[in-house]
Amino acid sequence: MLRAQNVVKCYAGAERPAVDHVDLQVGAGEFVSIVGRSGSGKSTLLHILSSLIRPDSGSVFFRGRDICSAPESLRNRLRHRDFAVVFQQRHLLPYLSALENVLLPFMDGFTPVGAERLETGRGLLRRVGLEGKEASRPGELSGGEQQRVAIARALIRGARALFADEPTGSLDYATGESVMELLGGLNAEGLTIIMVTHNEEFAGRTGRVLRMSDGRII
Repeated sequence: MLRAQNVVKCYAGAERPAVDHVDLQVGAGEFVSIVGRSGSGKSTLLHILSSLIRPDSGSVFFRGRDICSAPESLRNRLRHRDFAVVFQQRHLLPYLSALENVLLPFMDGFTPVGAERLETGRGLLRRVGLEGKEASRPGELSGGEQQRVAIARALIRGARALFADEPTGSLDYATGESVMELLGGLNAEGLTIIMVTHNEEFAGRTGRVLRMSDGRII
């Protein structure tokens, strides 16, 4: 489903590449975790794979098409439709309800969200264990509940692959474990997940663990 070939990314002033000639393949339906110390390049690699940033050289193929050389309009459509990204910081809007945050990708400020999309949003909140919390604002939710809202929002357009950058990094162990159970359930339903994490135990629950050091998969 996703293949990185000889990917390199350098940042100005750095002694060595953040990502150094990485090759990687991820099959549809896999749950892959990427671990490594801070500065090992794992988040940069995730951002390249999810098309958030372009590598300096090399290619990333999604279903056979090189998305690194694709025009920005196609990359935007890819992020809009096929890819979903979840960060450690949930980036929820504090003045919107949980349901409104989930539906944010459909909001343009002028056209009301239709009944079908409203029901899709409610269904996703039920799917992530937040039934009854639709009207709650982020400040009324726990950290784990906020992360579940962020995951539901990421999936609102039916993404084929979820890229999670330290999704449990700011959570206590029990809350992080509940988020991992949610991700495991989504993966069991067929969602492809690539996750960056510092937590070795959580990484061990995924189907495959990749370890990075100095920009390379070791």
